[in-house]
Amino acid sequence: ESIREDSALVFDIHDWLVSDLSGIGELVKAAISRPGREGRATFDRERSWLESVKAFPENLNLRAKLTFRPEPQAPFASVPDGRYIPVSIHYSFAKLPERPMEPRVADDRVGYFMTVHKDFSNDDRDDFFVRYVNRWRLEPKGQPGPDGRVEPVKPIVYYLDPNIPEAYRPYIKAGVEAWNRAFEAAGWKNAIRAEMLPEGADAEDLRYPTIRWNTSDQPGYGAIGPSIVDPRTGEILDADILIEANMVLGFKRDWRTKVSPGVAIQEMLAASPEELAFAAAGGEVASLGAALAAQGATLRALLVAEGEIAPGEPVPMEYVGQALKWVTMHEVGHTLGLRHNFRASVDTPIEKLTDPAWAEERGVFSSVMDYPSVNLEAYGTGGYFYNPGVGSYDRWAIAYGYTPDAARAAELAREAARPGHAYGTDEDARGPGALDPTVNVYDLGADPLAWGRMRADRIAKLWPTLADHVLTDDSRYADLTDAYRTLLGEYSRALAAAVKYIGGQYQYRDHVGDPDGRAPFVNVPKAKQQEALALLRTHAFDEAAFALPRDVLARFGANRWSHWGENNTWNGRIDFPLLEQVLELQTALLNQMTHPLVFARIRDAELKFGASEVLTIPELMNGLTQSIWSEVGSGGTRNIPALRRDLQRAHLDRMTEILVTPPARMPADARAVARMLLEDLDRKIAARLQASGLDDYTRAHLRESRARIEK
Repeated sequence: ESIREDSALVFDIHDWLVSDLSGIGELVKAAISRPGREGRATFDRERSWLESVKAFPENLNLRAKLTFRPEPQAPFASVPDGRYIPVSIHYSFAKLPERPMEPRVADDRVGYFMTVHKDFSNDDRDDFFVRYVNRWRLEPKGQPGPDGRVEPVKPIVYYLDPNIPEAYRPYIKAGVEAWNRAFEAAGWKNAIRAEMLPEGADAEDLRYPTIRWNTSDQPGYGAIGPSIVDPRTGEILDADILIEANMVLGFKRDWRTKVSPGVAIQEMLAASPEELAFAAAGGEVASLGAALAAQGATLRALLVAEGEIAPGEPVPMEYVGQALKWVTMHEVGHTLGLRHNFRASVDTPIEKLTDPAWAEERGVFSSVMDYPSVNLEAYGTGGYFYNPGVGSYDRWAIAYGYTPDAARAAELAREAARPGHAYGTDEDARGPGALDPTVNVYDLGADPLAWGRMRADRIAKLWPTLADHVLTDDSRYADLTDAYRTLLGEYSRALAAAVKYIGGQYQYRDHVGDPDGRAPFVNVPKAKQQEALALLRTHAFDEAAFALPRDVLARFGANRWSHWGENNTWNGRIDFPLLEQVLELQTALLNQMTHPLVFARIRDAELKFGASEVLTIPELMNGLTQSIWSEVGSGGTRNIPALRRDLQRAHLDRMTEILVTPPARMPADARAVARMLLEDLDRKIAARLQASGLDDYTRAHLRESRARIEK
């Protein structure tokens, strides 16, 4: 627009901001699309404007109100007029430091978010990439003290917004300042603290990294910790953590879950490339809030069963505080630069889950950057349900990223194989390529298989007396339904921990010559793979799985609130669809266990480690068939109940898919084995149909199954 006297250029950026510069229109379009009908969302400039401008010494924040015209009309109760969708877009322009920070070169053995660019002027590298970790600037003030530590000129200060409820502030403050122990390992003292946001200060001011309390009608997260980073060096300039009130309320007293059992399994094991890219950029898995609420409900059921609290009472603040402190440590860790560490639980032996001294020194899980399950084993032992402070991995990772000595950092990175330094992140834990059974969300202990069995057994023992734990005078019977469904989701997470053992390999990030370094992939022993298959057969596919007393099922009630924001049916059913819910869980497990990449890994593992060291494709598929069709393989006259008939049909569906319309990358060996097993099954069904005394359901089911196999 003009050139000032000091030669500064003046640009009019109004039309950049009052436009779909952010590309949010694509998300709006996706939100209104329906199966078979792609939605349209046209940007309406006449109904869009610049809503606010805030100028601070180090940043300029602008908010634009954009309006989109949807076609068809928006089916959202949250907009006043379905013909228009208003969206607020927030822009931050941050001033970069005049003196760039000395960067820390990243290392793939330690989990940091990175600032990455290519330097084409330097051909000393293999690929031109320059990778820096994201971290705050810490510069020493004076000389180190007798303990070898030095205070920073400018410590890292997080400001607590006054909107945080007073009862929760001590736990959040403690969660921030627990990180001092990690910074001490890096050579700093008094490096980080929490204070209340000064009166008159604005949380949008870059000079005030904040922790704020957020309440959403439909929360899309439990807590998040985004930051603003200098793209030249990886220096973190600002961070703003949000903690969602719904997550804490749900942990305290809500039996309800919005995650079905099958979805819970998907969230543990499956992930799209887009989800993994989002996580690598710093995003939280959206299920965290719902998972933490479900953990609180499971803990609550245990406390009622043990007589510590009465039915209807909330989880005591002691336990809520432990969870809230861990969530705070986790989100602060993200804003210190750390990525998720979903392998951290493997650093704690199962027997140490009850040891408070171990937890205080090394953690219930060695990194607060894990997504753990609530440590129910701690009940009655004086142990901790969540980490009381940062873990051994956290101290190592912060020492690597924040030590002023780059040479020491390079030495620290070579300690990846040391006990307490286990690391695996999002792309190692989830998605079709994930193969290490020790890298999981929502598990605990060095042996996830043993933990999964313990957790599943504990939950199953709660079911027969669940009504006594939930229902009180004048309570709704719907609470019992919600509690069962929540516990069923936790049961499914416990079983999901076993899936990656099958065809699994332990994955390590060690470099050549590291002390106690390990091979990049180590076979999961065949005995362990067989144990995992046995656990899944017993708890998910055998006849005795999901046994529920009729008197408990008869008291499952329905939600009868009929207004916006409430669902009073389950996909149209007023009564609880138990058979559908259990089948969804079983189908999700079955599909994960028979994924094309599982079969492909098994074949390659046979070459790499020897066929005798691997659970083979025939052994896996035959084991599943034996459990699922046990009524057909045994002698005598045995009718097949509805729960089993549904599972057997799902198994036929999957075998048919593998054989007739195989998913991409399905090995031919898996198709051949599926054909062989179906032929064997057909012969057994034919023999079973010769038995007398079968009821009409069973006879019709077996005849239909034969017809489907023959077709």
